[in-house]
Amino acid sequence: MLISLSDLLTWRLTGGERDFVLQDLLFDPDGRKLAWAIVSPAGFGAAERLLVTASSLGLPEAHDRSLPLHVTDGELQRAPRMAGGREDMLALMATMPPLVVGPFGSPHAPLPAGTLPEAETDPRWEAALERYESLADWIGKPVFGRDGEAGSVSDLLYEAQTGRLSHIVVDNGKFFGHERRVVPIFEMVTHADADHGGHIVLDLPLAQIETAPPVADMISG
Repeated sequence: MLISLSDLLTWRLTGGERDFVLQDLLFDPDGRKLAWAIVSPAGFGAAERLLVTASSLGLPEAHDRSLPLHVTDGELQRAPRMAGGREDMLALMATMPPLVVGPFGSPHAPLPAGTLPEAETDPRWEAALERYESLADWIGKPVFGRDGEAGSVSDLLYEAQTGRLSHIVVDNGKFFGHERRVVPIFEMVTHADADHGGHIVLDLPLAQIETAPPVADMISG
């Protein structure tokens, strides 16, 4: 079962004693595996964001557009949290000094003294944002084939059973003949981050991208 990650952000999170809203998803672009979900308590707006492991998300229920969240109150209390919205996360990334080994045993950049927002941010946020990439950051990235620009990323699809990213949805951006085509993510040969242009390169000619399956034929729900 293939699920649209962008669409998943509009589904209900179910389970537990509190209601939550799914804000974004972090993933490893090389291993193509979902790693973290960013959730907010329902009714609190952008006042607080929590990181929960992707493994705590159950299988999506496409028939009623719901996603089980398997976390205990104790796990929520211990979860990395951040006050504020996405702008605060981007500002946090901009202040990061050179990498050191962080709490995950992976590289991260600690905040220098005096740069913490008013509500102190858990350093595990820094490690997660440094190591993984978010769905929101990928939407809109230019996509190139072997022989030119194909469009931009409009979505990512993932396999619900494995939690792995499987396809990139390429929007050709045309006013006439507008199409969104689905290409297997293993065709991606390179990805440059924002500091190096922020684009995706596929090992396919433009003609093959333009004739790839339309997104409506590939997703569930």
